Amino acid sequence: RFDRELFARALLHQQKGQIEPAIVLWNKFLQKKPNSFAARNNLGLLYYANDDITQAVYHFDQGFKLRPEAIQLKMHLARVLKVRAAIFEENREYDEAIRDLRRVAQLSPAKEQEGVERQIEALEDQIFEQVKKSDSTGEYQRFLKKYPHSPGNSDEARLWIENKSNVTK
Repeated sequence: RFDRELFARALLHQQKGQIEPAIVLWNKFLQKKPNSFAARNNLGLLYYANDDITQAVYHFDQGFKLRPEAIQLKMHLARVLKVRAAIFEENREYDEAIRDLRRVAQLSPAKEQEGVERQIEALEDQIFEQVKKSDSTGEYQRFLKKYPHSPGNSDEARLWIENKSNVTK
């Protein structure tokens, strides 16, 4: 009975747009029922509305683990991962942005995957531009280790390393 009342109170606060009290109540509910899909989904929505992207990703991800077939939650998770990837990109944290975009591609319908893959390639291009400016064998090798199949860039990196090693022989 207590669980049902707590659930109802959390939902009521959420429906009224009272984000902070709803978050508190959903978290209390999760202490009793940690595998509640509804609580995870609702917390994800609330944290997203509150601009706490990290917590939104966490709760949507936990909900996804509970119900990977839930289409709506999958869409929510992809959306917050896109937002986080954009923040990472803005902060020039390209590796993290690529990591999130790869997850977005996995979660997205086939028709959207190509666009996400193009975003990833564009970020790999930006990373590779930094590698070229470094003119360092170590940087080229690190790039290849992280992105061995980067279109065009990986082949160019391999060729650069090969030419560099031929010069030093």
